[in-house]
Amino acid sequence: MHRHAACLLLATLVSVGASAQNIDGDDGPVMLEPLSITARPPGSQSLEHTAQPVSILSGEELERRQANTLGETLNREPGVTGTQFGAGASRPVIRGLGGPRVRVLRDGIGTLDVSTISPDHQTSVEPFQAEQIEIMRGPATLLYGSGLSGGLVNVTTGRIPEYVPEFEANLRGQYESANNGKLGGVRVRGGFDQLALHFDGLTRDTDDYRAANGTVKNSFVETQEANLGTSWVGSRGFFGFSFGRYQTKYGIPIDPQEPDEAVFIDLDQNRWDLAGRLDDPFAGLRSISIRAGYNDYHHTEFEGPGEVGTVFKNKAWEGRLEFNHKPVGPLTGTVGVQYVHRDFKATGEEAFVQPAKQRTVSMFLFEDTDWRDWHFEVGGRVEHQAIDPSMTGDNDINHTVYSLSGGAIWNFTPGYAVGLTATRAQRPPALVELLVGGPHFATGTFEIGDTRLNAETSNNLDLSLRKTDGRLTWRANVFVNLIDNFIFAQSQDRDGDGSADRVDDEGNPGGNLLLVDYTQTDALFFGAEMEALYGLFDNANGTLDARLFGDWVRGQLSGGPDLPRISPARLGFGLDYHRGPLEANLETTQVFTQNATAPLETRTGGYTMLDLGLSYTLYVDPLETKVFLRGRNLLDETARRHNSFIKDRAPLQGRSAIVGVNIQF
Repeated sequence: MHRHAACLLLATLVSVGASAQNIDGDDGPVMLEPLSITARPPGSQSLEHTAQPVSILSGEELERRQANTLGETLNREPGVTGTQFGAGASRPVIRGLGGPRVRVLRDGIGTLDVSTISPDHQTSVEPFQAEQIEIMRGPATLLYGSGLSGGLVNVTTGRIPEYVPEFEANLRGQYESANNGKLGGVRVRGGFDQLALHFDGLTRDTDDYRAANGTVKNSFVETQEANLGTSWVGSRGFFGFSFGRYQTKYGIPIDPQEPDEAVFIDLDQNRWDLAGRLDDPFAGLRSISIRAGYNDYHHTEFEGPGEVGTVFKNKAWEGRLEFNHKPVGPLTGTVGVQYVHRDFKATGEEAFVQPAKQRTVSMFLFEDTDWRDWHFEVGGRVEHQAIDPSMTGDNDINHTVYSLSGGAIWNFTPGYAVGLTATRAQRPPALVELLVGGPHFATGTFEIGDTRLNAETSNNLDLSLRKTDGRLTWRANVFVNLIDNFIFAQSQDRDGDGSADRVDDEGNPGGNLLLVDYTQTDALFFGAEMEALYGLFDNANGTLDARLFGDWVRGQLSGGPDLPRISPARLGFGLDYHRGPLEANLETTQVFTQNATAPLETRTGGYTMLDLGLSYTLYVDPLETKVFLRGRNLLDETARRHNSFIKDRAPLQGRSAIVGVNIQF
């Protein structure tokens, strides 16, 4: 019934938009704000000037999609979903791949947290303070890491200003009905002479959220964040630093097998960053850029009030130095070095990964050029990783990996382009894959790592077709990714009874934990993504734009078995209306049933998400005040995320209304 109603509503809106179409015809231009990719070298930052599939979320669209977690914020981007471990933790999954195969950056430096260790660990990035989010799909992201076979997400915050801005401030407050959620945020920036200043802060308090089938107990979230940044800006560059403190406490939805345990995580991160750029330092160079970050991170997992379970600590720093050279023959580009160091410790009941020091040093190269209607780019990276499980320097586990990527775009006719990217990228095994050994209650497994694991190798082809001009713009990507030595957790049948073994928290037979070993075999991922934007009309009645998107991915091990927790196919449609100070939008997404399941994995039913939004902006100098009302999951669907470890006990949030205000001056 709900799906039929959604389809009827969509058909009605489309017909209304079509009947109101501008009589000037189909060739009217769609004026889009130019966007640039900050996670690319200067001169190669145009969104349409990259062979790799990239999208940028910013402005009003980012504001509408902002959610409590990064995974939920990006969930409706083509090819991207979130892991969803209750309301407090959701990390991006790109093209069916997540964890260490997707790197999350904040202003070009890693988040330096432990979110890749377990899906119940939050990424220490606050989506509500993002100015822009860049999503790069596929492994051709060699400037920032090796073997990112899923892709890369870069969240830009502007906390270290690169110019001296005029004074401006933004205040935000909102309330959400499904979780009694209150959120308040502030961002202030300005400066004088050559000194630029930035401050932002946020507080969030939500109760247990309501799903369509009832309240999800122990799903609360409490967050506080504050960041201060400053920089000196000269005629040939800038240099600055920032300090931030991020704190969050969130519940892990109650496990029916342990109904008396209300587990929650209390996370605390202090982070220091510096950044600088010097333009025209000497002959042959456009600029030299430096970025570095250091954090002191820890989170405690409580089994109940005052009952400390496990403590994770991660002290880490990362730095990168880039040399952007002037043309050498036909080529311009960047060479650079990157270093990452981390001290990781876990103590307590769920200390399933042993303490270790990790050091990674890398060199990378990116070059591009144009020739007639063609654009070419090539990148390479060599990376050495050393992990010392004894933390003494005597027993390092070493891996050296090499990666290479090349791509081309052909603008074969005005407004149309075809692109091809080929990548061979290696990934050293992650710390958790090498050193895990014990019960992992969040995933219901008893995991055993292997220090003898080899590096993964992704062999990826990406083919894209784009239309970039006119009322109708669109892009479509198809990809195939053959991963040699794919690392995964395989269920074990050591007693030979034909079914997966279950053990207790000591590893003895007879418990509720699934026994898994990290092992390797070849894997194949393939799929497609598309997105189309169409200007239905632009006249005295306002503007109405339509968006259509879809994605599909399949992941299989060598020999045919499907991999677990692969996102099902999706098809989405949206309308965006503007008339003066009034904005309205509709978005519906059909998530299809996932029947391509791994052994021992259950299918997940499909669902339809329907969201609506309405806002009105008042201009009273010097204030710009936007009042907004948004409705999410208006059909009150019982929706379960297939790639969630706790999909059965924690479905997605049910019908909810959000009311809020943004004030700028």
